[in-house]
Amino acid sequence: MDRRRNLYVAAFVGASLSYIFNVLAFTGTFDLFRWFVFAVVFLGFTYGFEAFIGWQTG
Repeated sequence: MDRRRNLYVAAFVGASLSYIFNVLAFTGTFDLFRWFVFAVVFLGFTYGFEAFIGWQTG
């Protein structure tokens, strides 16, 4: 479980930094609520795809 947690954290940090820099570059403003929605959707899809792949291979 430790490796999986590290992968989730690394993916979340990378996606968050990418989102923040892209939003700042193209709009010049940052909205914390939109970032929160992005984080929830990103983690939801990541977990969902992992569960789906586990179901298919298991």
